[in-house]
Amino acid sequence: MRYGLGQIIEMTRGQKAYNYRKQYRCSWSIVATQIGYCNSQSALRAAKSYAENSGLPWPLRKASKGACIYKARQHGMTWMAIAKNYGQTIAAVQRCSYKWAKRYNKIWPPK
Repeated sequence: MRYGLGQIIEMTRGQKAYNYRKQYRCSWSIVATQIGYCNSQSALRAAKSYAENSGLPWPLRKASKGACIYKARQHGMTWMAIAKNYGQTIAAVQRCSYKWAKRYNKIWPPK
């Protein structure tokens, strides 16, 4: 993250976990895997600590699986990466996201 004139401030792991959960609304186990925690509880505790120390909203609610997949695709993740995160085939995650998009009148495919 950049601030000021060339000054770079590195995000803490708690901040990364909080931001990932806020952006994608996925499960804590997926947050832990993506950020590099050994388990979901560690990611949750670090994000909670960061949120409380920064005065940010807590808790961050999880969205449905279809919504998480749709959001991940909107933010540039490939279908293959999403499928790997969920341990499913590309067709399965696309179908889940498609059904969610149709149910909530969202644009398909996600852009």
